[in-house]
Amino acid sequence: MIGGYLLRRVLGRGGMGTVHLASTPTGGLAAVKVINPELARDPAFRRRFEREVAAARMVARFCTAPVLDAGLDGDVAYLVTEYVKGPDLAQAVREQGPMTGSDLEALAVGIAVALNAIHGAGVIHRDLKPSNVLLSPMGPRVIDFGIAKLVDGDSLMSQGIQGTPAFMAPEQVRGETLTPAADVYAWGGVIAFAGTGRLPFGGGAPAEVLYRIVNEGPRLDGLDGRIRGFVERAMAKDPARRPSAPELLGELVGGRAMTPATATQVVEQTWTGRPPVPLGETWTGRPPVPLGETRTGRPPVPLGETRTGRPPEPLGETRPARRGWRTPLLAGLAAVAVAVAGVVTWRTVASPGGEWPFHADFGGADHSWSVGSTAAGRAEVADGSYLLTVNPGWRLWKSAPAPDEPEGGVVVSGSARLTEGAGEFGVWCRGDAGTGDRYEFAVSGSGTVSITKRQAGQKGTVLYGPAGKAEVKPSADNRIVAECRPDGSRLLLRMWVNESLAGEAVDAAPYGPGQTGVHAAPDGDAAMRVRFGSFNVRRTGG
Repeated sequence: MIGGYLLRRVLGRGGMGTVHLASTPTGGLAAVKVINPELARDPAFRRRFEREVAAARMVARFCTAPVLDAGLDGDVAYLVTEYVKGPDLAQAVREQGPMTGSDLEALAVGIAVALNAIHGAGVIHRDLKPSNVLLSPMGPRVIDFGIAKLVDGDSLMSQGIQGTPAFMAPEQVRGETLTPAADVYAWGGVIAFAGTGRLPFGGGAPAEVLYRIVNEGPRLDGLDGRIRGFVERAMAKDPARRPSAPELLGELVGGRAMTPATATQVVEQTWTGRPPVPLGETWTGRPPVPLGETRTGRPPVPLGETRTGRPPEPLGETRPARRGWRTPLLAGLAAVAVAVAGVVTWRTVASPGGEWPFHADFGGADHSWSVGSTAAGRAEVADGSYLLTVNPGWRLWKSAPAPDEPEGGVVVSGSARLTEGAGEFGVWCRGDAGTGDRYEFAVSGSGTVSITKRQAGQKGTVLYGPAGKAEVKPSADNRIVAECRPDGSRLLLRMWVNESLAGEAVDAAPYGPGQTGVHAAPDGDAAMRVRFGSFNVRRTGG
């Protein structure tokens, strides 16, 4: 047990430490990298580790395995990332051979999207290689920012040669100052390997490989013609001649301006073989509901108080069959990109019947969350976040566009930051906006926590708290996790704040399964503003 995570088995080992599959405090799965003890005991490394974690937390999750947590447990340093189920690229190519066609194109775009996210946070990966690319069922995910550094005055100074020889850029081999162009070069080497099954500069002793990188060109024969031109540009000896990550992404998708969120959706659709739903249709094939109406014909209810709690069904996709990563894809990347551009969709929304887990990180312009203003306040999607601005005397609670809860219970989590005013905020479960029934899990800026059973128009029943002193990070994202799990005829309610158990309660007369969402309510006479950076729902134990 490290930092509240139960280590279950070893996933891999590297120069900095060992990666374990672990159970989280809420019963989910995560990948926990435990840093080698000799490094973790070094005060200079510990300072560097803290800086690198702060940098990694800034990286958006587009085609990456995001950092969830990190810490120092005695003499042990650890880093927790999302667990990605699937082989790494090196293993996949070794066992199933080189990739071609739209498989290879989706891989190329996916890694380019990840570099956009990494560089957009001011980080250089420095060790992009096939074993740091995992092939999940939804597409490639770039992992391991173990030697990434902030791009600032200090970190631009050479720290010596770091990285994996076969995929280093020439300037990296020479120990020169690195820029994001080094990652673009590595992107070219990784795609060349994926498309040919060979290392771009051959094997042999490291010194021989490094000599070829500086003095010779990569071996690209056998690489798909369309991809080869992109790889050649990315692997130019002069960093100034390489495209930036945004330029590379734009070229790969045919010169179209595309946000990382939309590009991620393109990759996932291409990877899984899901054709985009034609504009104007929904999952069910029913026409969209006219603006200002509902499916029942009743007029819309004010923000946060809908009768059913269900927003109009967003445009999306039919539920796909699960398929392996080597399955031939249904459409080329460019065709999917054009189709997606005409569809208003939330890329991770689940289809009717309940596809789990549900995740939202509010990236890009497309979303299905309720927005607008009422007397209670305003809900909006801005800068990759869901923003609730709540007026004094009001409580604003919004439903997630997620499937209804299963009978077996759910774990609801979100990252939230109090950016203005004072009050409480958090997530809720088993909600019915028609009656106002719901269980709210709240934390305040001062660190108090509470679990409350609510019904519209009535005073809430406090099941736990307000009590305790949760470690709430001021002006930073806080991870709030709530479990709503049946226990016979009762309902077990538990809450974690920043991975520490903050409170638990039992309701003997529980509400039935319903919906989930986020909420906020100010204290005193001033408005408050809360920024939700992500939102997740999964089945308990799933």
